[in-house]
Amino acid sequence: MSTGAMDRLFAALIDDASLFPPASVAMPTAVAEHRRHRHGHPELVSRFLCPASRLQELRSDLAEDDRFDVAVILNTGVDGLRTVLRLSAADPRLKLTVLDMPVPPDGDQAAAVHQTVHALAKLPQQVSAYVELPRMYGWRDALSLVAARGYGAKLRTGGLVADAFPTEIEVAEFVRACVAEGAPFKCTAGLHRAVRHRDDRSGFEHHGFLNILLATHAAAAGASVDELTEILAEHDPTGLVEQARDLDAQAVATVRQHFVGFGTCSVDEPIDDLSGLGLIEKREPAPPTMEVA
Repeated sequence: MSTGAMDRLFAALIDDASLFPPASVAMPTAVAEHRRHRHGHPELVSRFLCPASRLQELRSDLAEDDRFDVAVILNTGVDGLRTVLRLSAADPRLKLTVLDMPVPPDGDQAAAVHQTVHALAKLPQQVSAYVELPRMYGWRDALSLVAARGYGAKLRTGGLVADAFPTEIEVAEFVRACVAEGAPFKCTAGLHRAVRHRDDRSGFEHHGFLNILLATHAAAAGASVDELTEILAEHDPTGLVEQARDLDAQAVATVRQHFVGFGTCSVDEPIDDLSGLGLIEKREPAPPTMEVA
């Protein structure tokens, strides 16, 4: 793989989710750290993830010359969409690029998904939308509806309890279904490192974002769920790094067309991992700027 193709494989892959658990960083610190990461690796770190309920708080902590690409998590429900659009349009420091819409895991799933995609029709054309589908019966039909409307899907790949982590088979089925439907997808939670591993502190098995990138490549080439599961279960980085280096420019473009990015509350970890594997050159970011009162 050429240097350019390698750069494109990881371009804008990381969403800064430092406001969310388990980090749950205070807003002033999260804003200052995002500036630091954007200065150090602007090609890797793209969007700042913010709950809709904290968008006004974010505005209060931005400096006059800040320019943040923002992905808003619509935790206020579909009724909060109008407020999000109003606040982001009124502030030149915010560029709303993505809206993530969680579907409640209870109640009538079909009705909830229909209501969600109907609400998303109000989005400006330049804003991409991703619907977070619950891991429950009927998700495949919901994905078909989301894809038919031209939206993307979002998978929660971890959390604070063991049950929050989907199995390799579940992730394989999700990736394969998204590729088949032509729905771009994002992941959130648990993807702190490039390669699948067991966390020393919690004992939980964490998925690796490099595993998911390569599983996406395999899915686009027609691989079966079993084959994708094998890639997702791989703990040895050596073969995964070699496979990543073997991807040509067209393969990289196809992979990133499907797998758009992932949110992490610990931006330094994936950057350190990619650097340690020799896949990127790490640059020291600038010190955090003084917080604005």
